[in-house]
Amino acid sequence: MELPQRSREDVFLPAGSYRSWEQSLRSHTRLAEVRCLVVSAFDRSTRMHPFIYYDWYLVPCGPRSIAGAMRQAGLSKTRFVFQLWNPNIRPSQAQIEGAPLDMLLISSLQIHSASSYWLIEDAWKMGPHRPLIVAGGPKACYEPFDYFGLGPDGQIGADVVITGEEPVLLNLLTVLADFGGGQGTMLTAFHQARTAGALKKIPGLVYALDGHHDGQNLFNTGIQRLLCDLDELPMPASGFAVLEGPHRQTTLATNPIPLDQACRGRMVATILVTRGCKFHCHYCPIPAYNQRTIRRKSPQRVAEEFLDCRRQMNTRYFFGTDDNFFSDRKTALEIFEALDSAEYAGIPLGRQTRFLTESTVIDAYRNRDLFALARRAGLSALWLGVEDLAGELIRKGQSPDLTKALLAELIAHNISPRIMLMHHDAQPLHSSRHLAGLIDQIRFLFEAGAVGMQCTIASPALGSKWANEIFTRGLVYEEVGRQKVGDAQFDGNHVVACTRSDPWRIQLNLLRGYAAFYNPVNFARTLLARHKPFGEKRFLEQVRGITALVQTAWRLKGYLWRLWRGPIRRANGWPARFRRPGSPYLGLIESSSGTPRDEEIIPVDIASARALQPNCWATGK
Repeated sequence: MELPQRSREDVFLPAGSYRSWEQSLRSHTRLAEVRCLVVSAFDRSTRMHPFIYYDWYLVPCGPRSIAGAMRQAGLSKTRFVFQLWNPNIRPSQAQIEGAPLDMLLISSLQIHSASSYWLIEDAWKMGPHRPLIVAGGPKACYEPFDYFGLGPDGQIGADVVITGEEPVLLNLLTVLADFGGGQGTMLTAFHQARTAGALKKIPGLVYALDGHHDGQNLFNTGIQRLLCDLDELPMPASGFAVLEGPHRQTTLATNPIPLDQACRGRMVATILVTRGCKFHCHYCPIPAYNQRTIRRKSPQRVAEEFLDCRRQMNTRYFFGTDDNFFSDRKTALEIFEALDSAEYAGIPLGRQTRFLTESTVIDAYRNRDLFALARRAGLSALWLGVEDLAGELIRKGQSPDLTKALLAELIAHNISPRIMLMHHDAQPLHSSRHLAGLIDQIRFLFEAGAVGMQCTIASPALGSKWANEIFTRGLVYEEVGRQKVGDAQFDGNHVVACTRSDPWRIQLNLLRGYAAFYNPVNFARTLLARHKPFGEKRFLEQVRGITALVQTAWRLKGYLWRLWRGPIRRANGWPARFRRPGSPYLGLIESSSGTPRDEEIIPVDIASARALQPNCWATGK
């Protein structure tokens, strides 16, 4: 079920709210002594195609921005841990400047939730001197109730779950500061604010009204209000400045990694450029999460972030965490013009940096005349949401001829094309009809010049329309081979819902799809063609892809066996936990009244956003 939506006039924060909270927090000098640890949870068992190896060089944008926002708001004793780099970190043993933590903030995707629970349980080992525990991230937005009732007796959990973005956290910290929050008192301040009812005025929180963590008396303060002007968010370097370096210790290092080493070499700086998407794919929760808006940073701010990262961290690679960069032609054009005109040390920025992002096929094709400018601005790779060339899963204007023409245009402008596919129940491996077969599509795209490929199984994403249909029909697997299907299996690499009686074939098809792209024959072909456009990149991608495929197959072998052997037990409708107090879906599961109309999509006018106008809705669709 999609998240409920605020009314159009109530979607955005009042003008100046974010900056006001930031200034208020900086004025509370005692907050400067608060020791905060922000952890981006990571479950290493999920390291498979398509992200294995790449994930090491991509520090997650969301939690890094949270750490940067706290540092910019005056909480200077903040440290940021990427759990993939620090798998043994223990909050109960972590210290900052020789003292235990005052706050523990955990951000997690659904597939990494097991690691986030473990971090919470470890923090509780500190007893009454434990830190204030705050959970956030995508998992928290859609399933906040899962952060309560943890531990062997189900009596521990997070103190508060944030179901929104950076402004919700700053609003919470402002309230805690008013209740005496400071070094050693953050948990006490939270209890006092909860008792006084002050937390109920902060949209985007879930917490226990009675202070018990068993999850039986949770309160949801409602859907967050969005920050309209994304330029107000901290610069990326602010988060990288408190980043913990890679190690396997249980404690924190004395100091964070030096800023000039935090994002250099092959490291990629993730940059938030836009939020939202104009399409309404039934399997995607992004439009509903963004409340049918598209928000953008100004071109000047994007160029400033590139220059700042280049200046402070010698960063060369940037990844735009966009849902669809070419969604709006005017925005794409202005950003490329700003990057093209920027210089560092007297050299055009586009010659020093490499920008990577993603787009739908149709939007990239419609803006192919911008590719020459984009290449000068530094665009070097584009991930294309092909999904399904035959259009049987979703139709977004893609077709074999159009996609082939697009790849040719990208290659002609020295922009590396990389494709993203989704394999669904009705899709065969081979078919002569309109390239409907998975293998047929993959081979077609390889021949067309695709440098890299990712293929996922179409799976129900919480917060999407499709999830409601799949759960309601009772198609979601609860147990496979007498083993419970957990959050880690909702990664697009595991079959977790299927209409077919042989789901193991879908699981095997995923591996066959990767093998059709990454194999010794294609490896040899790219080796012999290294003098051609992207020859060396295609060769290196084959090396990575084949190695990743071996590891992916090894990790999936047990699940594949259980799918074939059975038995398979399906969930009977929506699990009971979605009807618990604190659930964002409460009242929506049995009713469709909270589902927005499909045709609405509201772009945000960046000019009015920068002027901090109260109403940031633009005219048009």
